[in-house]
Amino acid sequence: MQKPAAQLKLNLTNRLSPRLQQSLQVLQLSALELQELVSGWLADNPFLEEIENPAEDISPQTQYVQPPQHGFIQNESDIWETLADEPDMYTLLRRQVCEFDLDVDTAAQVYFLIDNLNEQGYLDCSLTDLVENSPLEWRLDETELAHALSILQQFEPAGVGARNLQESLLLQVDNLPDSHDANKKNIQNCARLLISDYFGQWLSTHQFKQLCRQLPQFSTATLEAACKLIGRLNPFPCYGLPDGHGILAIRPDMEVFADNNGCWQIRILSNAFPQLRIEPAAEDLLQQPHPEIDTMCKNKWQEAQTCLHSLQMRKNTLQRLGEWIVQQQQDFFSFGSLALVPLTIKETAQTLELAESTISRAINQKYLTCSQGVFPLRYFFSQSVAATDDGAGNSQTAIKSLLQSMINEEDAKHPYSDAYLVSQLAKQGIKLARRTVAKYREALKIPPAHQRKVKFKNY
Repeated sequence: MQKPAAQLKLNLTNRLSPRLQQSLQVLQLSALELQELVSGWLADNPFLEEIENPAEDISPQTQYVQPPQHGFIQNESDIWETLADEPDMYTLLRRQVCEFDLDVDTAAQVYFLIDNLNEQGYLDCSLTDLVENSPLEWRLDETELAHALSILQQFEPAGVGARNLQESLLLQVDNLPDSHDANKKNIQNCARLLISDYFGQWLSTHQFKQLCRQLPQFSTATLEAACKLIGRLNPFPCYGLPDGHGILAIRPDMEVFADNNGCWQIRILSNAFPQLRIEPAAEDLLQQPHPEIDTMCKNKWQEAQTCLHSLQMRKNTLQRLGEWIVQQQQDFFSFGSLALVPLTIKETAQTLELAESTISRAINQKYLTCSQGVFPLRYFFSQSVAATDDGAGNSQTAIKSLLQSMINEEDAKHPYSDAYLVSQLAKQGIKLARRTVAKYREALKIPPAHQRKVKFKNY
């Protein structure tokens, strides 16, 4: 029998200190999430206090060389604070529960279903999964839950609570106002039949001709009107409503403005950066020789120092990152998205001498406001593709913006094919394969030419 022997092994591992771990955590938070975290710090740590009246950002109202576009205004803090105060999608749906005469159990089940909707208003999970994954003490029944879902699907906006696009469109058709016009009723019945039994089979001219043969009870004009009616329905019932996850409640972290010489400059906005300090009275208390106080307050004192250090690291990193973006994207702030140049996270990390993961955290949920509008920092990073004749690459974002502008200017009756778009880009020195153009077009949610073509004169 062999005797156990002791062995020594040497391993090299990288471990982040708690202080650095907290700094990275603070760095990746959005401005709103950071505010919530800081509120927790203030409630838990007696050494920290918030500076009530920090120095306000001083910026002349004429700092922009271009007027704001896309509906954004220069005093951006007011508009975002207003949006943040609006009730979100889930709150609006919960308020409608009171409009129905429901017993306590049914109302609770409707609330439960509302909480499981995604931000577009769809119910992703099946009722079976919801029942199986709910606590046993809730005693959910699939039949009762189906009844609660039928009630939820009567809420506004029409189509909410659907489990797929087809069901949502049917709900919207059923929710249309009753009409005494026999022709309109016939059109609605036709649209309902197309969605339920011929879903998606009217997108091309060939498919439409087949529908005319398969549905002789409807005239061609009725089928055209039904297709037009379906096209007006909303595939995302709750699109445009706040979803409770900060999508509309954006608070920009930095601002790009033109100085007196017309040069673009960057600054961190104070309203997106909490102003904290350690109470002076607490520092005086710790300097006094009280062993009991020292032992009791040592951890809180160190935590306060770590919190301030994390905030300062976040501010410094965002300042350096913002200066780098402004340096690389000067033309964008003057001319818009068509002037974006390729910029990668790897290149940025090497220049700023930071880890790529740190850059990724820094651009996560961070926003920049400028004369062009409000943009996420990730918007400014894209790969280089389609080198021009002079050897310079183009940004994917810039190419997509160019494609969008070209398609917006096309004749609706004679839309541009992907091959034609390739030729037009080539004339500007941008050489792309047709499948690449098709991929960018699909990313912009633009249908192909045969679907964009105006098939009906009255459509």
